[in-house]
Amino acid sequence: MDSGRNELTIMKNKHIYSILHYLLIALFLLLSDQVISQQPKKGERLAQLQGLKIDFINRYLQLTPADSGFWRVYTPYNFELREAKIKSTDDIIGLEEQVLAIRKKYQPEFRKVLGSEERVQKVFTVDREFNKLVREEMQKRAGRMRQ
Repeated sequence: MDSGRNELTIMKNKHIYSILHYLLIALFLLLSDQVISQQPKKGERLAQLQGLKIDFINRYLQLTPADSGFWRVYTPYNFELREAKIKSTDDIIGLEEQVLAIRKKYQPEFRKVLGSEERVQKVFTVDREFNKLVREEMQKRAGRMRQ
């Protein structure tokens, strides 16, 4: 009789362990799904970054309602810069020439909208300043994650 009880006990324990095993897997899947869903998707991160960039540009250039035409000029300017960077991945000198040509092309338009050469020059440095801040923030976060 003792062997029958032992077998029954062993079967119950296996059944309990099996249930616990499946519960742990289910719990792991639920938790990992929640962690993944809490992280912003790539498109959301890009949209957040774009919003931060717009805010940064507004503050950096001290844009006012009188400067409302700025975005009408900046958007195609920025698009042309990005296209030039994509096309000139290996040709650094060619890229610098293209960037210079794009800046010369848009300089008069920016001057009309912003009114002063000083503010126009800031337009040409604002992307570099923003990217510098983003890199610094990423380095800080990477350092915190390593600790």
